[in-house]
Amino acid sequence: MRLRLFTVILAGLLIGAGLVSVNVQAADKKDTLKAISSSLESLRTLPEVISSVKSPEITNPEWLQAELDAESAAKAAALAEQQAAARAVSVVNNTVTYDVDTKGTITADFAEFKTFANQTLNDGRGWARMGVSFQEVGSGGDFTLVLSEASQVPSFYPSVCSVDWSCTVGRYVIINQDRWLGASDAWNNAQPRGSLRDYRNMVINHETGHWLGHGHLGCGGAGQLAPIMQQQSIDLQGCAFNPWPLSSEIWSSTLGIR
Repeated sequence: MRLRLFTVILAGLLIGAGLVSVNVQAADKKDTLKAISSSLESLRTLPEVISSVKSPEITNPEWLQAELDAESAAKAAALAEQQAAARAVSVVNNTVTYDVDTKGTITADFAEFKTFANQTLNDGRGWARMGVSFQEVGSGGDFTLVLSEASQVPSFYPSVCSVDWSCTVGRYVIINQDRWLGASDAWNNAQPRGSLRDYRNMVINHETGHWLGHGHLGCGGAGQLAPIMQQQSIDLQGCAFNPWPLSSEIWSSTLGIR
């Protein structure tokens, strides 16, 4: 009797345990399906969530922004100065005046530089073809021609002028002393080789051309004469070196000559 009762109780416990296991498994499956359904719903709404997220604003550090602002201001000031200089120029008796100065340590013959520059500017093959003459004055000319030590050229406009080349900024037409004394590799390696005298004519005419209102030009075709406003010091681009402005370049927005 007792054995039968024990058997019945044990069977009941096993059945109960089985029911509990089934219920637990059923509950687990239900939770799993609910989680999957929730995940699928999240995937459907994910594009909406992404589109609603705003990209964070990225700002420059204060020191970098200050440098950028200063650079922009310097460029604007230089442009304004050049425009003001252009507006201030009035050709009296068909004469443009200029004064001559130096910057840094000068080892070149400064008197020779001034004489050569005047001859170049008034040469009948150059800008004088516009019907104007260039007269050197002691100070207060329409523009200032500067013979500068190479290391000092960037002081006129650090983000534009470099130690390697000549430069024009506002009223200043700056000739790099290193280029004046030795021309450049591109010029010296050209075939046929250009002379130092021709290079000096070219660099004075090129930089004065910027003051007259000209921008840079490229080579018009292999074997053609380079425009005076081509950067012949850097690369002839297949053109032949040329120290004088082409007929198509004989104009000046600064002087109002077309």
